[in-house]
Amino acid sequence: MNYLRFMNENWRFVGFGFFMSLSSSFGQTFYIALSGAEIRLEFGLTHGEFGFWFGVATIGSALSLIWLGKLIDYMDLRLYSLATCVGMILSMLIIASAPGLFTLVVGLYLARLSGQGLMTHISVTSMGRYFSFNRGKAVSVALMGQSLGEAILPTIVITLIIYLGWRDTWYVAALVLGIVSIILVPCLMRGYSKIHLGYIKKQSTGTDKSSVTGKQWRRIEVLFDYRFYLIAAAVLSFSFIGTGLFFHQIYIASEKNWPLEILASAFVLYALFKVITALIVGPLIDKFGCRPFLPLMLIPLAFTLIALAFFDSVYIAFMIFAFLGVSIGVLMPFTGAIWPQLYGTVHLGEIRSMMAALVAFFSAISPAMFGIMLDTGLTIEALSLACLIYVIIITCLVSWVFVFSPRGSMGY
Repeated sequence: MNYLRFMNENWRFVGFGFFMSLSSSFGQTFYIALSGAEIRLEFGLTHGEFGFWFGVATIGSALSLIWLGKLIDYMDLRLYSLATCVGMILSMLIIASAPGLFTLVVGLYLARLSGQGLMTHISVTSMGRYFSFNRGKAVSVALMGQSLGEAILPTIVITLIIYLGWRDTWYVAALVLGIVSIILVPCLMRGYSKIHLGYIKKQSTGTDKSSVTGKQWRRIEVLFDYRFYLIAAAVLSFSFIGTGLFFHQIYIASEKNWPLEILASAFVLYALFKVITALIVGPLIDKFGCRPFLPLMLIPLAFTLIALAFFDSVYIAFMIFAFLGVSIGVLMPFTGAIWPQLYGTVHLGEIRSMMAALVAFFSAISPAMFGIMLDTGLTIEALSLACLIYVIIITCLVSWVFVFSPRGSMGY
């Protein structure tokens, strides 16, 4: 089934996933960082202090996500989604009106939990649960919402901050999200009852073929499955290495003598390659499954690190961002499809919430750890080589277990 036919038949529900993914932008690092300078100035925070409290808020949200994320398996998705939207709006109002540091951190915690955590979780989990045969396409299209947010929100927000100030900009964003959520979520979820009843019927009759083994795993069982740790080690390398590189991109540019305007142009290339790759990989996952991508998905990240370690040309910046875009483009549909393929869909929420919490945790500690290593005198070239060695080791392990070992012993 091609994208046009797929979207023609499923535009409402996939549109819901797209909207939740887009709305998650308000809790993502890039969005909060847009008003970071004004927040630091008003609250008298240094770069390190603001980064510390932002990390505390993110780690707190990751811990909460482990419990709150599994509720999607038991609650009505419409209620769960609206409650999450309310949480996101509340966080924005708290940040906008924060009189002191404590209130600001509470607002950041709620924004990270509702936006980066739960809204992304809702988008990916709902697409993975209800689309058995077009899961890759559904996840790829839904997560385009986040890419759209990265593309359009910075210009809008920076303009609003110039004319309104950072507090009123957060108020405006909360108002817009509130109005749009009230209108769009009920509209896009029209027909959800029929979709859910079809899913329940598949479960009761045993015709749901989401899991390759037919078993519906619980989170505690997954924790005793070594395959989870191998795949997690691969997936988390994107969160840790990618976040570290993005957070310190200005430092990298200065060390490589790249003009800062080059980064802006290269970021456009990153977004373009991410979208194109995701749209290509999604249907391939639907056709061939996730297995063929396990030994391949870290290769673009490896090329990124090789380019960083051995080359300084200004044109390498474009290559690095392009490879990063390809890496994330592969990761987006892969992470939406691998867990239901391995562990089924009945308890997908509690399994994905655990993984989402790990992603949030590693993305929280990465900037600090990269910063500490750079502060001790480690060059970006040496750091890139260290990360490259890790990527090569994980790629070899994943390839051996999932590709070269007998299929019967793996159940996948």
